[in-house]
Amino acid sequence: MVRASADTGVPEAIQAVEAAVPARAMQGSGLAGAMGGVNLKAQRAGSYDVLLPMPQRIDSQAPVFYSLNTKPKAVLSTCRLQMRNDGNTFVTLKLNVSKDQEVTVEWSSVVLIAPKVIVPDHAAPEKFRDASLCAQADSTKIVELAAKLWPATGMRRDYAANIQEFIRRMQWRGQPMSLDASSILESGQNTICTANANLACALMRARQVPCRSITTLPTISRRFEMHRIVEYFDLGAWTSYDPSLVYADIPLKPWQNIIMGKTNIADEQASMKPRLGSMYGCPFGQEAEFVQPGLNLFGQAFFWTIAVPLAEFDVTDEASRVTAGLWDRYVKTGTLSNAQCKAALARDLDSYLEAIKTK
Repeated sequence: MVRASADTGVPEAIQAVEAAVPARAMQGSGLAGAMGGVNLKAQRAGSYDVLLPMPQRIDSQAPVFYSLNTKPKAVLSTCRLQMRNDGNTFVTLKLNVSKDQEVTVEWSSVVLIAPKVIVPDHAAPEKFRDASLCAQADSTKIVELAAKLWPATGMRRDYAANIQEFIRRMQWRGQPMSLDASSILESGQNTICTANANLACALMRARQVPCRSITTLPTISRRFEMHRIVEYFDLGAWTSYDPSLVYADIPLKPWQNIIMGKTNIADEQASMKPRLGSMYGCPFGQEAEFVQPGLNLFGQAFFWTIAVPLAEFDVTDEASRVTAGLWDRYVKTGTLSNAQCKAALARDLDSYLEAIKTK
C-alpha cells in the first residue's frame, strides 16, 4: 500500500523545466524528472481498478521518488505497488466513482540515471527470438524484407541502422487497423512508435536476433504519449535503439530515456486480444490499463507524459547503490523516506550524497 507523502516541490521543479525556453534534452548522467496524467470519466457508478506504469529499477536507472494524486482526492480508495512475474513494477489504483464523474490521475517521479549498469538485466535472450502475434517474424513478407535489409557486414548494429532507415522511408498507403508488424508494414504508417517497435522486433527475430520492446519516456522536455523503443541482444548484452528516430543513436545512451517497462512475449501475444482502452497490437504498459469496463479515457488530452533533466552530474557507484536500496525499501513498504524526498531536489553530487544518507 502506498502512503501519501508530504508536498515536496518535485512536480513544480519538473514543470519549471518543461516551461523553460528553449526546451532542454538530458545530456549526461544525473537526475531526471518524469510526470504523467490520465483523464477519466465513469459511465456508471462503481469501484474500478486502474493500472499505471512507473519508472523501473533496471539497467542504468534507479527511481528516487514517486508520488501520485487524484482529483477529486476522495475517489481514491487504495493505491498499491505491485510486481509482475517478469520484474516490472506498476501501480494499481482502486477508484470509487459516481455516474458521469470526471477524474484526473497525476503522478510525478525522479529517477537517478548512471553512466553504467546499476541493476543487470538477466532476461534470457532465447525467449525473444521467436515470432509472436504482434511481431510476426515468420511472415513471408517480413522474412523477405529482413533478408534485403541484412547488411553485408553481418553486424547487428548495422542491421538496426538499416531498419531505422527503412521505417523512416516507409510511404503511407492506408490507415492501419492494428499496430502489429504485418499490419503496419502493409499500411506504410511510420508515425506510431508502438507499431514501429513491433516491426523492428519482427525484423530482428526474422534473422534470429533476440529483440524486445521497451516502454520509455524520452528525456527531451516535451510532452509525449508513452514511447516505445527496442533492444536487441548482441555480444552478450542488450543494446537499445529507437526505430522511430526520436534519437538516432545506436546504442542509445542511458540518460536519453526513462524506462517504464519491458515487454515480454506473453504481453505480445495478449496484445492481439481485445483489451480496454488499447488498440490491437499494443502490448501491456501504456499510460493506463483498465480492469473493468465502465471507466473510460476522457477529453482531448486524455493522457500525457513528460521527462526532463533536473540535474546532471557524475553518478558514483555509492550513489547508485544507496539509491537502489532505498527504492527496494519503498517498493516493499510503500513509504518514501526523508532521504528520498530530500534527494529528489538535489542539484549536484555532493548535495545528493548528503541527502540520501539522511536519517
